[in-house]
Amino acid sequence: MIQLNGLNIDCQDSGDGPVLLFLPGSYSTAAAWRPIQRLLEPRWRMVTTSLRGYGESTDSRSPDDYAMQHQVEMVEALCRHIGQPVHLVGHSFGGTVALAAALSATVPVASLSLFEANPINMLRGRDGDALYEETLRMSQAFETAVHAGEPDAPGRIIDFWGDAGAYAALPDAVKAYCRQTAAANVLDWRTAFAFNVTATDCAALQLPVLLVRGERSNAAMASITTALQDCLPHGRPHVVEGAGHFLVSSHAAACATLLSDFLNDMTHSTRQGTWAGMTD
Repeated sequence: MIQLNGLNIDCQDSGDGPVLLFLPGSYSTAAAWRPIQRLLEPRWRMVTTSLRGYGESTDSRSPDDYAMQHQVEMVEALCRHIGQPVHLVGHSFGGTVALAAALSATVPVASLSLFEANPINMLRGRDGDALYEETLRMSQAFETAVHAGEPDAPGRIIDFWGDAGAYAALPDAVKAYCRQTAAANVLDWRTAFAFNVTATDCAALQLPVLLVRGERSNAAMASITTALQDCLPHGRPHVVEGAGHFLVSSHAAACATLLSDFLNDMTHSTRQGTWAGMTD
Protein backbone atom coordinates (compact mmCIF):
# COMPACT_ATOMS: atom_id res chain seq x y z
CA MET A 1 0.00 0.00 0.00
CA ILE A 2 1.22 3.50 -0.83
CA GLN A 3 -0.44 6.87 -0.38
CA LEU A 4 -1.04 9.95 -2.50
CA ASN A 5 -2.42 13.10 -0.90
CA GLY A 6 -3.53 11.05 2.09
CA LEU A 7 -5.47 8.51 0.00
CA ASN A 8 -4.57 4.83 -0.32
CA ILE A 9 -3.32 3.23 -3.51
CA ASP A 10 -3.36 -0.55 -3.73
CA CYS A 11 0.19 -1.78 -4.36
CA GLN A 12 1.21 -5.43 -4.36
CA ASP A 13 4.90 -5.70 -5.19
CA SER A 14 6.91 -8.90 -5.59
CA GLY A 15 9.97 -10.26 -7.37
CA ASP A 16 13.05 -8.64 -8.87
CA GLY A 17 13.96 -7.48 -12.35
CA PRO A 18 12.30 -5.31 -14.99
CA VAL A 19 8.89 -4.14 -13.81
CA LEU A 20 5.47 -5.18 -15.05
CA LEU A 21 2.78 -2.85 -13.69
CA PHE A 22 -0.66 -4.46 -13.96
CA LEU A 23 -3.87 -2.40 -14.08
CA PRO A 24 -7.13 -4.38 -13.76
CA GLY A 25 -10.44 -3.20 -15.15
CA SER A 26 -13.64 -1.99 -13.54
CA TYR A 27 -15.17 -4.22 -10.86
CA SER A 28 -11.73 -5.83 -10.48
CA THR A 29 -8.86 -5.81 -8.03
CA ALA A 30 -5.23 -6.87 -8.18
CA ALA A 31 -6.40 -10.48 -7.90
CA ALA A 32 -7.64 -10.37 -11.51
CA TRP A 33 -4.07 -10.71 -12.80
CA ARG A 34 -2.93 -13.60 -10.60
CA PRO A 35 -3.81 -16.39 -13.09
CA ILE A 36 -1.57 -14.75 -15.70
CA GLN A 37 1.18 -13.75 -13.28
CA ARG A 38 1.57 -17.32 -12.08
CA LEU A 39 2.38 -18.36 -15.66
CA LEU A 40 5.03 -15.71 -16.36
CA GLU A 41 8.76 -16.22 -15.98
CA PRO A 42 10.14 -15.31 -12.54
CA ARG A 43 12.57 -12.80 -14.04
CA TRP A 44 10.03 -9.98 -13.65
CA ARG A 45 9.23 -7.73 -10.74
CA MET A 46 5.43 -7.67 -10.73
CA VAL A 47 3.53 -4.72 -9.29
CA THR A 48 -0.26 -4.85 -9.24
CA THR A 49 -2.78 -2.23 -8.22
CA SER A 50 -6.53 -1.62 -8.24
CA LEU A 51 -8.04 1.40 -9.94
CA ARG A 52 -9.60 4.24 -7.99
CA GLY A 53 -12.63 3.00 -6.04
CA TYR A 54 -11.69 -0.69 -6.14
CA GLY A 55 -9.70 -3.00 -3.91
CA GLU A 56 -7.59 -1.00 -1.47
CA SER A 57 -7.47 2.10 -3.69
CA THR A 58 -9.43 5.02 -2.28
CA ASP A 59 -11.51 6.91 -4.83
CA SER A 60 -10.40 10.51 -5.30
CA ARG A 61 -13.15 11.22 -7.84
CA SER A 62 -16.63 12.65 -7.41
CA PRO A 63 -19.67 13.10 -9.67
CA ASP A 64 -18.36 16.60 -10.41
CA ASP A 65 -14.70 15.69 -10.84
CA TYR A 66 -13.96 12.45 -12.66
CA ALA A 67 -11.21 13.38 -15.12
CA MET A 68 -8.80 10.70 -16.28
CA GLN A 69 -6.06 12.62 -14.47
CA HIS A 70 -7.17 10.98 -11.19
CA GLN A 71 -6.18 7.58 -12.55
CA VAL A 72 -3.02 8.85 -14.26
CA GLU A 73 -1.82 10.48 -11.04
CA MET A 74 -2.27 7.13 -9.32
CA VAL A 75 -0.06 5.47 -11.95
CA GLU A 76 2.48 8.27 -11.56
CA ALA A 77 2.62 7.63 -7.80
CA LEU A 78 3.13 3.92 -8.36
CA CYS A 79 5.96 4.63 -10.79
CA ARG A 80 7.67 6.90 -8.25
CA HIS A 81 7.43 4.02 -5.77
CA ILE A 82 8.85 1.60 -8.35
CA GLY A 83 11.71 3.86 -9.35
CA GLN A 84 12.27 2.66 -12.91
CA PRO A 85 10.43 2.51 -16.26
CA VAL A 86 7.52 0.08 -16.34
CA HIS A 87 5.91 -2.25 -18.83
CA LEU A 88 2.26 -1.28 -18.39
CA VAL A 89 -0.29 -4.08 -18.70
CA GLY A 90 -3.98 -3.22 -18.61
CA HIS A 91 -7.33 -4.92 -19.11
CA SER A 92 -10.58 -3.23 -20.15
CA PHE A 93 -10.85 0.18 -18.41
CA GLY A 94 -7.43 -0.56 -16.92
CA GLY A 95 -6.14 -0.74 -20.49
CA THR A 96 -7.69 2.65 -21.20
CA VAL A 97 -5.98 4.05 -18.10
CA ALA A 98 -2.69 2.50 -19.26
CA LEU A 99 -3.07 4.19 -22.65
CA ALA A 100 -3.85 7.52 -20.97
CA ALA A 101 -0.79 7.17 -18.73
CA ALA A 102 1.45 6.48 -21.72
CA LEU A 103 0.03 9.47 -23.61
CA SER A 104 0.50 11.76 -20.60
CA ALA A 105 4.29 11.74 -21.04
CA THR A 106 4.55 11.91 -17.23
CA VAL A 107 4.84 8.15 -16.71
CA PRO A 108 8.05 6.29 -17.67
CA VAL A 109 6.58 3.55 -19.88
CA ALA A 110 8.76 1.01 -21.68
CA SER A 111 5.89 -0.80 -23.42
CA LEU A 112 2.11 -1.18 -23.37
CA SER A 113 0.13 -4.42 -23.31
CA LEU A 114 -3.58 -3.74 -23.79
CA PHE A 115 -6.11 -6.53 -23.30
CA GLU A 116 -9.54 -5.41 -24.53
CA ALA A 117 -8.70 -1.76 -23.78
CA ASN A 118 -11.81 0.34 -24.37
CA PRO A 119 -11.14 4.05 -25.02
CA ILE A 120 -14.72 4.76 -26.06
CA ASN A 121 -14.02 7.89 -28.08
CA MET A 122 -12.09 5.82 -30.61
CA LEU A 123 -15.59 4.86 -31.83
CA ARG A 124 -16.32 8.42 -32.91
CA GLY A 125 -16.48 8.75 -36.66
CA ARG A 126 -16.73 5.01 -37.22
CA ASP A 127 -19.89 3.26 -38.44
CA GLY A 128 -21.66 6.61 -38.50
CA ASP A 129 -21.18 6.90 -34.73
CA ALA A 130 -23.79 4.13 -34.29
CA LEU A 131 -21.68 2.01 -31.92
CA TYR A 132 -20.63 5.10 -29.98
CA GLU A 133 -24.24 6.16 -29.50
CA GLU A 134 -25.30 2.62 -28.55
CA THR A 135 -22.56 2.45 -25.93
CA LEU A 136 -23.47 5.89 -24.60
CA ARG A 137 -27.14 4.96 -24.25
CA MET A 138 -26.22 1.75 -22.44
CA SER A 139 -23.97 3.59 -19.99
CA GLN A 140 -26.61 6.22 -19.33
CA ALA A 141 -29.23 3.54 -18.67
CA PHE A 142 -26.78 1.86 -16.31
CA GLU A 143 -26.18 5.08 -14.37
CA THR A 144 -29.92 5.67 -14.11
CA ALA A 145 -30.37 2.11 -12.82
CA VAL A 146 -27.67 2.57 -10.17
CA HIS A 147 -29.19 5.81 -8.94
CA ALA A 148 -32.60 4.13 -8.85
CA GLY A 149 -31.22 1.38 -6.62
CA GLU A 150 -31.58 -1.45 -9.14
CA PRO A 151 -29.84 -4.32 -7.29
CA ASP A 152 -28.26 -5.95 -10.30
CA ALA A 153 -27.51 -2.84 -12.35
CA PRO A 154 -23.89 -4.05 -12.84
CA GLY A 155 -25.31 -6.87 -14.94
CA ARG A 156 -26.02 -4.31 -17.66
CA ILE A 157 -22.28 -3.65 -17.95
CA ILE A 158 -21.05 -7.22 -17.54
CA ASP A 159 -23.49 -8.50 -20.16
CA PHE A 160 -22.69 -5.62 -22.53
CA TRP A 161 -19.00 -6.45 -22.67
CA GLY A 162 -19.53 -10.19 -22.26
CA ASP A 163 -22.26 -12.48 -23.48
CA ALA A 164 -25.86 -12.23 -22.32
CA GLY A 165 -26.06 -14.09 -19.03
CA ALA A 166 -22.41 -13.44 -18.13
CA TYR A 167 -23.39 -11.60 -14.96
CA ALA A 168 -25.84 -14.28 -13.84
CA ALA A 169 -23.08 -16.88 -14.19
CA LEU A 170 -20.71 -15.08 -11.82
CA PRO A 171 -20.16 -16.43 -8.30
CA ASP A 172 -22.35 -14.77 -5.69
CA ALA A 173 -19.35 -13.13 -4.01
CA VAL A 174 -18.29 -11.53 -7.30
CA LYS A 175 -21.81 -10.25 -7.98
CA ALA A 176 -21.89 -8.80 -4.47
CA TYR A 177 -18.62 -6.96 -5.11
CA CYS A 178 -19.99 -5.60 -8.39
CA ARG A 179 -23.04 -4.26 -6.55
CA GLN A 180 -20.79 -2.74 -3.87
CA THR A 181 -18.64 -0.90 -6.43
CA ALA A 182 -21.37 0.10 -8.91
CA ALA A 183 -21.00 3.79 -8.01
CA ALA A 184 -17.28 3.62 -8.87
CA ASN A 185 -18.18 2.10 -12.23
CA VAL A 186 -20.56 4.98 -12.92
CA LEU A 187 -17.57 7.29 -12.53
CA ASP A 188 -15.47 4.99 -14.74
CA TRP A 189 -17.96 5.49 -17.55
CA ARG A 190 -18.00 9.25 -17.08
CA THR A 191 -14.20 9.21 -17.14
CA ALA A 192 -14.13 7.07 -20.27
CA PHE A 193 -16.45 9.34 -22.23
CA ALA A 194 -14.53 12.43 -21.09
CA PHE A 195 -11.20 10.94 -22.21
CA ASN A 196 -10.93 12.52 -25.66
CA VAL A 197 -8.15 10.42 -27.12
CA THR A 198 -7.81 10.64 -30.90
CA ALA A 199 -6.13 8.67 -33.65
CA THR A 200 -3.61 11.51 -33.96
CA ASP A 201 -2.72 11.15 -30.28
CA CYS A 202 -2.16 7.44 -30.67
CA ALA A 203 -0.16 7.86 -33.88
CA ALA A 204 2.40 9.87 -31.92
CA LEU A 205 2.93 7.09 -29.38
CA GLN A 206 6.39 5.70 -30.09
CA LEU A 207 6.14 2.59 -27.91
CA PRO A 208 5.80 -1.12 -28.61
CA VAL A 209 2.15 -2.03 -27.98
CA LEU A 210 0.62 -5.47 -27.60
CA LEU A 211 -3.03 -5.14 -28.63
CA VAL A 212 -5.23 -8.10 -27.71
CA ARG A 213 -8.94 -8.77 -27.97
CA GLY A 214 -11.12 -11.85 -27.77
CA GLU A 215 -12.57 -13.54 -30.81
CA ARG A 216 -16.04 -13.14 -29.27
CA SER A 217 -15.67 -9.44 -28.41
CA ASN A 218 -18.80 -7.37 -28.93
CA ALA A 219 -19.04 -5.04 -31.93
CA ALA A 220 -17.94 -1.95 -30.00
CA MET A 221 -14.84 -3.67 -28.63
CA ALA A 222 -13.89 -5.05 -32.04
CA SER A 223 -14.25 -1.60 -33.60
CA ILE A 224 -12.19 0.09 -30.86
CA THR A 225 -9.42 -2.46 -31.28
CA THR A 226 -9.38 -2.01 -35.04
CA ALA A 227 -9.22 1.77 -34.59
CA LEU A 228 -6.24 1.39 -32.25
CA GLN A 229 -4.59 -1.07 -34.62
CA ASP A 230 -4.97 1.41 -37.47
CA CYS A 231 -3.27 4.30 -35.66
CA LEU A 232 -0.70 2.85 -33.25
CA PRO A 233 2.56 2.88 -35.21
CA HIS A 234 4.20 0.01 -33.31
CA GLY A 235 1.22 -2.14 -32.42
CA ARG A 236 1.18 -5.91 -32.43
CA PRO A 237 -2.45 -7.11 -32.72
CA HIS A 238 -3.71 -10.52 -31.64
CA VAL A 239 -7.12 -12.16 -31.36
CA VAL A 240 -7.54 -14.88 -28.74
CA GLU A 241 -9.60 -17.71 -30.20
CA GLY A 242 -12.81 -18.48 -28.34
CA ALA A 243 -12.32 -15.65 -25.84
CA GLY A 244 -14.57 -12.77 -24.91
CA HIS A 245 -14.03 -9.57 -22.96
CA PHE A 246 -12.96 -11.29 -19.75
CA LEU A 247 -10.14 -13.18 -21.46
CA VAL A 248 -7.53 -12.45 -18.78
CA SER A 249 -9.49 -14.82 -16.53
CA SER A 250 -11.11 -17.22 -18.99
CA HIS A 251 -8.04 -17.63 -21.24
CA ALA A 252 -5.20 -16.85 -18.85
CA ALA A 253 -2.75 -19.31 -20.43
CA ALA A 254 -3.18 -17.87 -23.93
CA CYS A 255 -2.89 -14.31 -22.60
CA ALA A 256 0.22 -15.18 -20.56
CA THR A 257 1.87 -16.66 -23.66
CA LEU A 258 1.10 -13.58 -25.75
CA LEU A 259 2.38 -11.27 -23.04
CA SER A 260 5.55 -13.30 -22.45
CA ASP A 261 6.34 -13.58 -26.16
CA PHE A 262 5.75 -9.86 -26.68
CA LEU A 263 7.94 -8.84 -23.75
CA ASN A 264 10.72 -11.22 -24.76
CA ASP A 265 10.64 -10.10 -28.39
CA MET A 266 10.44 -6.44 -27.41
CA THR A 267 13.32 -6.74 -24.95
CA HIS A 268 15.48 -8.51 -27.53
CA SER A 269 14.58 -6.02 -30.27
CA THR A 270 15.26 -3.06 -28.00
CA ARG A 271 18.71 -4.42 -27.18
CA GLN A 272 19.37 -4.81 -30.90
CA GLY A 273 17.97 -1.35 -31.67
CA THR A 274 15.32 -2.81 -33.97
CA TRP A 275 12.07 -2.73 -31.98
CA ALA A 276 10.43 -0.20 -34.31
CA GLY A 277 10.18 -2.92 -36.92
CA MET A 278 8.22 -5.30 -34.73
CA THR A 279 4.77 -4.77 -36.20
CA ASP A 280 3.16 -7.79 -37.85
